[in-house]
Amino acid sequence: MRARSVSGERVRLVAVLLAALLAVAPAASAANEAVAGRWTGVERVVAVADVHGAYAELTGLLQSIGIVDAQLHWTAGATHLVMTGDLLDRGADSRSVLDLLMRLQQEAAAAQGRLHLTLGNHEAMNLLGDLRYVLPAEFATYAPDEPPGLREARRSEWLTRHGADAGAEFDRRFPPGFFGHAAAFAPEGRYGRWLLAQPVIIAIDDTVFMHGGPSSVLAGISLAEINTRYRTALVEYLGALRAAEAAGLVRPDDEHAARPQLARQRLEALPAEDPARASGTAVLERFVAADRNPLIDPDGPNWYRGAALCHEASETDVLQPFLAAHGARRLVLGHTVARNATVASRFDGSVIKLDAGMNAAVYRGRAAALLIERGTLRVAYPGTEPATVPAEPLYVASGSIADVDAANVLREGTVTVTGPRAPDLLDVQVEHAGRRVAAAFMVLPEAARKRELAAMRLDRELRLGLVPATVEREVQGQKGLLQLRPGKWVSQADVQAGSLRPGALREAWEDWVPHVRGRRGHDPEFLEKCARCGIVNLCAWCPGHAALETGRLDAWVERFCDVAQARAAALRSTAEAEPPK
Repeated sequence: MRARSVSGERVRLVAVLLAALLAVAPAASAANEAVAGRWTGVERVVAVADVHGAYAELTGLLQSIGIVDAQLHWTAGATHLVMTGDLLDRGADSRSVLDLLMRLQQEAAAAQGRLHLTLGNHEAMNLLGDLRYVLPAEFATYAPDEPPGLREARRSEWLTRHGADAGAEFDRRFPPGFFGHAAAFAPEGRYGRWLLAQPVIIAIDDTVFMHGGPSSVLAGISLAEINTRYRTALVEYLGALRAAEAAGLVRPDDEHAARPQLARQRLEALPAEDPARASGTAVLERFVAADRNPLIDPDGPNWYRGAALCHEASETDVLQPFLAAHGARRLVLGHTVARNATVASRFDGSVIKLDAGMNAAVYRGRAAALLIERGTLRVAYPGTEPATVPAEPLYVASGSIADVDAANVLREGTVTVTGPRAPDLLDVQVEHAGRRVAAAFMVLPEAARKRELAAMRLDRELRLGLVPATVEREVQGQKGLLQLRPGKWVSQADVQAGSLRPGALREAWEDWVPHVRGRRGHDPEFLEKCARCGIVNLCAWCPGHAALETGRLDAWVERFCDVAQARAAALRSTAEAEPPK
């Protein structure tokens, strides 16, 4: 194996990047703002999140709010349009979306306006070769761009390596257009060059825009430095990847997530005396370091979900210093689909969750735009008048009913006892105005009831979301508290008493799976793996938390399985738990 010069590779990629930046650079004064990642004195800003290839929905939205005309040309004058990332994947018309926005970026600049794109995780994934969510229909749009004979040559190489009967697997892994897509998103390709020139975060007046959210990784770093470091992380990964491919450590058909492990295995398979092993060690170390860069990991700016999902009381210690450091009043982000396809605010208006699930075929949502005009925020949906951005309701113990609505059902509803759970503890169903919720009724003395209600009020004041909706009621002639519960729940007393009927823990976990699947388009292979696990009930929350926080289930499974195994060992003697399969 022969390694390409690392320094030469870096120089070549930096040259490509500089050419990309110059190719899209605006006039000098605007360029200074672009370098700083900050614009001021902008009268009208429009932001749109997570298109995911929904070209028809995007164009309809842009027309409805006066950004483009019927011919899809820029008509918004000096308006700044911010696309907060995830233009790509999960939708067949991703390429049309890219072509439209690349053209509009030029038209906006000519009209003294701007079109900004803050890179999302799916732009990064396409650049880095993580193509899990690219549809065959998306690949197909690049088929005309593939050089004649390239696909046939790659197929022949595949069959030689994997056997004559591996043709179907090749067609599955590399659908028509795959190699044209790879060329287009390479650093020197049409879309790769453009995307590498876009920032990952910007600020316009008192508002910061990004795709995912700020984790502690970004603490103490200026916007300009965040963009520089992020772009460098992408370029370094691509350079390290090419060096690893040149050294034979990574192959074009390797799955993205498996690349570091496969590279290590191939290096270790070389004879100790082989000179390629010594040179390959440096290549491998460089690639592993690039792959582990925190800016392109789950805590990076276009993956992290803390501002969108974590409890406000804990996450504010990250969010507020970040906003203060950048002189910002609020943060606008995408990445995490808002409940009920409704743009909403968190942290008393400091965070706007803009992703309303525009790709309705996948997310069952709708297109939405945030309008900021002279400091006033409104949200617009096609066919509706712009309206004030509502605060996101609190959801506790149920993913389908807001806390305030749950409390009303508990307070006003008809209570039906479904069975005893423990002394002075009943399982109940409460129904009101067509809504039914599961709850527990606890018989408690007055002093204890007051403490529980005080705890809930404090929880709501702090917006912790740890105490389920609780109201004082009388059931079967006894005074106590009604408290919301998930449809299937397990108490610590159940576990300690070993009183669970077979399968109860598994059913409790399965209650959570549809909620996770509905919130994100998760990896079916992971869910199938968990469904086969006999102790999956013991790590129910952790996979859900990983999915909602990072969107990368497979990166966390091994650790959570270890936790589940430890819990199973501790509980096996006292609770029903099937052995792992």
